[in-house]
Amino acid sequence: MGKVSYLRLPHLSGDLLCFVAEDDLWLAPLDGPGRAWRLTVDRAKAGHPRFSPDGRHIAYTSWRSLVPEVHLVPVDGGPGRRLSHWGSMDARVCGWAPADRDTEAAVLAVSSHGEPFSHLTWGYKITPGGDPGRKLPWGPVSDLQVADVDGERKTLLLTGTPPHEPASWKRYRGGATGRLWLHGQRLLPDLGGHLQSPLFAGGRIAFLSDHEGVGNLYSCAYDGTDLRRHTDHDAFYARHAASDGTRVVYQCAGELWIVDDLSPGATPRRLEVQLSGPRAGRRVYQVPAAQHVGGLSVDETGRASAVVVRGSLYWLTHRDGPARTLADTPGVRVRLPEMLGASGRIAYVTDADGEDAVEIAYLPRATGGRAARRLASGKLDRVLEMASDPEGERLAVASHDGRLLLLPVSDETAAVAGREEAESGTGTDTGTGEAGAGEALSLIHL
Repeated sequence: MGKVSYLRLPHLSGDLLCFVAEDDLWLAPLDGPGRAWRLTVDRAKAGHPRFSPDGRHIAYTSWRSLVPEVHLVPVDGGPGRRLSHWGSMDARVCGWAPADRDTEAAVLAVSSHGEPFSHLTWGYKITPGGDPGRKLPWGPVSDLQVADVDGERKTLLLTGTPPHEPASWKRYRGGATGRLWLHGQRLLPDLGGHLQSPLFAGGRIAFLSDHEGVGNLYSCAYDGTDLRRHTDHDAFYARHAASDGTRVVYQCAGELWIVDDLSPGATPRRLEVQLSGPRAGRRVYQVPAAQHVGGLSVDETGRASAVVVRGSLYWLTHRDGPARTLADTPGVRVRLPEMLGASGRIAYVTDADGEDAVEIAYLPRATGGRAARRLASGKLDRVLEMASDPEGERLAVASHDGRLLLLPVSDETAAVAGREEAESGTGTDTGTGEAGAGEALSLIHL
């Protein structure tokens, strides 16, 4: 598997695997090795693909129309079709209902269309022929599956879950963990953890749960007995499980896994998938500087400014001339630029050492080959505001813990006033503290 790929939302049919990467649907040989190929180029978010029972089409959720709607695309390629026009913010494809003598196979989806709250999603059934969809009579559901079990059509419903998945609300144990229903009978009422992705698979009911601490794949018999655990992930949650009726695929930490059957001795295996083509999500692109300005300080002449753009500091003249870089280190964020009077220097906050510090740099017109100087590294906590005196010799620094500090920028031995003095309200310039004699950072009392 390519190290730059994050694969998610898998489904399978026969010897084909479908999944989402870079907001498009991809197909790949299930048992590789082989390269995946891109099925859609919607230039929009895509999710939850599900093969039709005959394996010829894939229903999926697409954001091409700004809000999620159900779309259908042929597996052999070609233009897709939009099947729903609900306009709700949480439509999601769940699977397919099998065909019978009178009707063709239909897409199962959930949507809050027409409901007063977005978390009240109802089940819908949409045939590919283009009907507007039929609302199913089971009340608010989070997920649903329909299958023929022992010659009888059965429904599997998940209700009572929050609007986000368990991996975003780990180990929650309140009343919104979900309830699992098989044709009106509740299963596993005392499980005590999140429930997600209910499935008919291998003559059992499979689902994801974190009732043992981390999300893993479990299954039980149709009557809720014989609970089995099929995976042993202990760092990242198993997510977005799907099944073809026998096998179960799911994602974990950006990788795809499969459980070939739900027998007690079955073990999951990781699927080797390699994307083909360029990584569209990693290509270089231009960032509009005007939309990412994070700070500004004008020099005393009014002819140039120091501007923070996306955590880097640049020197811009107001009429002509090139932009010059004052501070631009990958992985380092610069904030709160402040001109130091007419001294030809500028101060700013940097996290180059992991914690906030004040850095003093010389402007391009006055560099003279002198390097920037860093003060009070790790002794300021998080800096919220900073201001200079008119002469540019001292800085007033406000930190997130409520202290207002005075920092002489010419003294390289600057240190912070002790917290205990700040809390007790005693002392101004500290002669004894963490850094000993010669400390220059003072606590200002208002």
